[in-house]
Amino acid sequence: MNIRVTPSAKEALRNVEQNQMIQLSFDRGSCDIVNTIYEMKIISKRSLQSYEKVVTVEDLEFIVDDDMEEVYDNELVIDHAAGAFIFKNHNQIFNNRVGLRYINS
Repeated sequence: MNIRVTPSAKEALRNVEQNQMIQLSFDRGSCDIVNTIYEMKIISKRSLQSYEKVVTVEDLEFIVDDDMEEVYDNELVIDHAAGAFIFKNHNQIFNNRVGLRYINS
């Protein structure tokens, strides 16, 4: 899975600490067009579930479902503008209203 984080998104994620991970949750939907990331959480590092994997981008660790390559054509760009994260690939923009939640565990 190729995840690219733009400079503005990197700045918005600057407070993620070494002992934390970013979990991306998505709703596969009923067709390819609605593959929407609905939640982005900062969580403490933990063991993975059987359906998850970690993708490391620079010094950020993302937990994703193990079939995200298929869902996003092996490409995901994370951008940040107007206080929200924007997710896109070469074909489309998936969601532009996702905030960031911090989960204490």
